[in-house]
Amino acid sequence: MKHHSTFETESRYLIPSVERAVQVLGLLGREPQGMVLADMARETGIPKSTLFRILVTLRKHHCVTLDPESQTYRLGSYLFELGNKFAEQSDLFRIATRYMQALALECGETVFLSKLEDGEVVYLRRMDSPKSVAVVRKLESRVPAHCTATGVALLAWLPREEVEEILDRHGMETYNEATLTDRDLFMHRLQDVRRRQYAVVDGEYNKELLCVSAPVWDHSQRPCAALTVAILSSQVADDGRIVRVGKSVRRAARNMSRELGGRESMPA
Repeated sequence: MKHHSTFETESRYLIPSVERAVQVLGLLGREPQGMVLADMARETGIPKSTLFRILVTLRKHHCVTLDPESQTYRLGSYLFELGNKFAEQSDLFRIATRYMQALALECGETVFLSKLEDGEVVYLRRMDSPKSVAVVRKLESRVPAHCTATGVALLAWLPREEVEEILDRHGMETYNEATLTDRDLFMHRLQDVRRRQYAVVDGEYNKELLCVSAPVWDHSQRPCAALTVAILSSQVADDGRIVRVGKSVRRAARNMSRELGGRESMPA
């Protein structure tokens, strides 16, 4: 009863246009053959002029499509993408927890779960080790892919034309003297990452951090996320530690991939 009362209290904040948009999407979800504007207006009770504006807005964001010949509206691809994202993230968060905890304890450093979205890296979660130094105060919403270990690890297994398109769209901005901005050298870097099966980026975005990252594969057989260990560059005395951390990250990513139904071994 308390929950019901709370909902009734919050209902005064509902936005009618958003509710109508949800109503339209629900209606189209029940009509696999799609519907024309007049039928939708009759079914929903929404005035045609209002309904048309809602549909134009939904079309702009790929939530619905319009067949130009039949003038039939159907659900759009963005809803499919959202559904996939929900499924991925639900499993991702649930399964990633113990792998991140184990990796943080094994390496004694902060571990991040992150993914590539619209050609940029989005950090989803962090896990600190009791031994780790607080290397990052907060998760930024988006960071560049070309100069972060997560981005490099995920770009390495995308088709070259997709990588080229991402670099064309976002560029290869220089953040400091260590940032790699030569596209040919970057493509060679991706080859090295595929051979080693983990990425290492030292100070190219954040000058203080050396990060080691490996991709996680899901049932679609594409890298859906990455596990990344962040270390203060000043604490890395030799390459031996980087190799050890790299092997640990790679092993954790493989085991997590197996649980998600993805590949355990990465294609070269």
